[in-house]
Amino acid sequence: MMTRNQITTFLGLSVALWVGLLLWRGIPVTLPMLAPFSLVVGAVSGILLTFDRWLWNWPIFRGWLVRRPYLHGTWRAEIVSDWVDPSTGAGIPPIMAFMVVRQTGSALSLRLLTAESRSESVSAGVEVCTDGTFEINVAYRNRPGSPFRHRSEVHYGAMLLTTESSTPTRLEGEYWTDRKTIGSVTLTDRRRGHPATFTEAQDAFAVVD
Repeated sequence: MMTRNQITTFLGLSVALWVGLLLWRGIPVTLPMLAPFSLVVGAVSGILLTFDRWLWNWPIFRGWLVRRPYLHGTWRAEIVSDWVDPSTGAGIPPIMAFMVVRQTGSALSLRLLTAESRSESVSAGVEVCTDGTFEINVAYRNRPGSPFRHRSEVHYGAMLLTTESSTPTRLEGEYWTDRKTIGSVTLTDRRRGHPATFTEAQDAFAVVD
């Protein structure tokens, strides 16, 4: 979203051009005509803030004004990893997780919660592909809980999710980490709310171990 200083600058340039054109055409410009400028800046700032926070995802704006999938909420996730337990030499079964997404018209953050760790996005963005589909690109930091640090260190990774809809019910993608592991991620069954812990997310989805 544009800052107030940016809005003021762009509106100021617009007013300067408008005044210049009026003077060039011989139309007199008086100071009272410019007095509402600060009110206009405040009004535009308020409108942009409201749009960025709440209105951007209204169906009426989708497609022509906003091209961004609506991901806000908490998703049930399944992770399939190629990680091998060094103590056993065996792989691991699919991991149940929850993806907590907070989103506005200009910002996106993701947090992945599992029973052993949490991953938080360092940066995240949405790219509109030439075929009209969307790619969600995420760089993240994973922090395992202290009881699991002996076999799983803090690490960084990246994730790419794809969807064909601006109101998706399912997202699929893959991830890779600086521990040289890769895997797939599938998001389904979105709910409202933003639980802070894995246990809270289980309760929200009424998941039974």
